This record gives sequence, C-alpha cells and structure tokens, in this order.
Amino acid sequence: MLGCTCCGLAALAWSSAARAVGTGRSDASAPVAPEPNKAPTSAARSAAGLGSADDWRARLLQGSRSLWLARGEAHVRSTYWTPDSGYDGEAYKEICWVLRDVQANKSFPISLRLLDVLCGLQNWFAYNGLRQPILVNSGYRTFSTNFRTEGAALNSQHLLGKAADIAVPGVPVARLAGMASLFGKGGIGMYVSQNFVHVDTGEERVWIK
Repeated sequence: MLGCTCCGLAALAWSSAARAVGTGRSDASAPVAPEPNKAPTSAARSAAGLGSADDWRARLLQGSRSLWLARGEAHVRSTYWTPDSGYDGEAYKEICWVLRDVQANKSFPISLRLLDVLCGLQNWFAYNGLRQPILVNSGYRTFSTNFRTEGAALNSQHLLGKAADIAVPGVPVARLAGMASLFGKGGIGMYVSQNFVHVDTGEERVWIK
C-alpha cells in the first residue's frame, strides 16, 4: 500500500511546470454535524483562507456547496451547505462516510475547509466544461491504518480528517495539483506514478513524488 509523505516537516519546492497549469456503515467515530449557519462573514472567509467576496476563490463557493465523490463503486452527490439553511448534517455525515478509513471502516469529522477546497476545485472544473466526480483514494486514517501505510508521516493530516488523496478523470495530475495549490493554500503533493494528488488544509507546502 502506498501512502503519502504529505504531512512531514520537510517539503520539496514546487516546480514551475506544475504552477503553470492554468449502506452498511460502522460509525464508532461518527462525525457530529456542524452547527447550522448562514452565509460566512468576511472574518470567517478570511479564517478559511478564502479572502474577500470579490476573490475568485470565494466566487467559486457562492451559492450552495455540493460534492460529487466516488470511491470504488460508491458514488455520492451531496449538498452539504446552502445559503438559506447552512450546513446539512446528514449530507455532511454522508461525505464523511465516503472519506472514512476504509480499512477500519470508521468515519471521522472531516475538515469543513477541506470540503470547501474540494468543492471549489470541482466547481472550477465544471465551469470549464468538465463535470466529473472526484475520485477518492484516501481520506481519514486511524493511527493503526496510518502506521501500516507505506511512506505515511507520523503526524499525517489524514489523522485529523484534514487531508484527501484524489484524482479527477480526464485531468492530468499536474493540472489538478497546480489548481489545488492556487485554490487550497495548504499542503499539496503530486504523485505522478500513482496518478493522484494529496490535498490538505495544513501549512502551505508542496512536493512531487
């Protein structure tokens, strides 16, 4: 099993080429639904790294926020936030289940900021005419699963529900990683031979494997 060294302290410099790219469930650790809230304030947008309402990143998240995720044979389309009702607890739990530790079959509260990053990426591709699910390779990991994952850092962001390893059909990993680095402002790792991109909401750092 191949993991990502995404969450270690040492990070490689990002290449200029990458930046040039324009229901049987075990809920022992079932996530608690976030508190309902209305449209985010400017302070909340700033805390999430989204900038002002005029920022292009914020514009990608205007209106309802939905995710189309696929993992194996499971496909989930969920709207986890709307301007009128705030967060939808059931939709959030469904997304957390897709991003669960599959080996341990345990869900965990996934970072809302991570969901927004994935949503923003998906909206950007849809705006450019590519409507595809985000393929999830890995999401939350328990300590035991992370320990058994080759190359995984001991302080992995996966342990905190703040990371996902993803791919998008029809999108080269360099393009996906480049867009994620511009939008997410967190950790981005491009795994060329394994054809996936690591995205997390930790400190800004980039690497290529």
